[in-house]
Amino acid sequence: MARLSTSDYKKILDIIDIIYSVPDANAMFRTVCDKLTDFIRIYSAVFAPTDPETGEYYFTGYEVYNAAEGAMALYLDYYGALDPFIACNWYKNMNTAGQNTEIVPGRTFKQSEFACDFLLPMNIFHILAASLVCQGDKVGTCGFHRHKKEAAFGEREKKILNIILPHMAGAVRNLRMMSPIELEKEPIGIIVFGEDGRRLYVNDAARRALKEIPPESIPDPGLSPEPVFFKNGPHAFRIRTMPFGMPFKKGGNVKIMLLEPCPPRHKFNSKLDDLGLSRREKDITALAVQGHSNREIAERLFICEQTVKDHLHHIFGKLEIRRRSELAARALGLRPS
Repeated sequence: MARLSTSDYKKILDIIDIIYSVPDANAMFRTVCDKLTDFIRIYSAVFAPTDPETGEYYFTGYEVYNAAEGAMALYLDYYGALDPFIACNWYKNMNTAGQNTEIVPGRTFKQSEFACDFLLPMNIFHILAASLVCQGDKVGTCGFHRHKKEAAFGEREKKILNIILPHMAGAVRNLRMMSPIELEKEPIGIIVFGEDGRRLYVNDAARRALKEIPPESIPDPGLSPEPVFFKNGPHAFRIRTMPFGMPFKKGGNVKIMLLEPCPPRHKFNSKLDDLGLSRREKDITALAVQGHSNREIAERLFICEQTVKDHLHHIFGKLEIRRRSELAARALGLRPS
């Protein structure tokens, strides 16, 4: 395992400070790349934003660093499907940089259409790529490149990026969420905490969600790549947080917490009707999507835990899926059937 020097950590902290200081995702990415050019010797880089619900790339809003603008459009239109990071599902490794020649052997990769027709004409060969995910939202994919004459990225470079990536994901997500918030929009619960952790504002939806539970006891997802849920009796809520102000600066720890009903009740029942599930399978799906464990589902439906497992296995087979996250996406209509 590569060890980082004191100088490395100082540069990392400087980059993290930049990440939270630039109020525009694309400008932030360019500024970070400026710092990484000498730090880990990148030649060029790209950032492609994604829909946080479906994971699909947006065809606008992407950013290229020291590369042709048209290259990203070509990638999104055709070459993305040939990218080993996509073909081998590496993009599912959240906030973790992977190198193309570790996924596909260098000689094989060099002969691929993706390398021959797309990368090498741009003088690129070695790539470190990662998905940016924060609190369950995939906000984008980024790739950092070296010139084809350069050596491959090493463990040190990967370790440095893996420290930085969760902060990039968090910053991009926070910037996206700041504009559309309407503080009295129902039924999303909104809590605002001051710098000292005291609540400054709680709307009616949040009060209903919390009931007698103090807001300070709700977990903060922070930079977790996974979604975090809060359950109160039969109701479940997805927790999203974002800073208001600048982290790491005095007065910059004001925090907004959103409690989003999971799943949205006005949409959920009709979605389940479209899946062709039995009544019992709908009951189990509804509870599973709300974040309940197999044991909790069994207790609520007065059946044994093994029966819940058997039903879920049958549901997964019927819907041709393999995990609960896919079940939630299908049940909520976030991905095409």
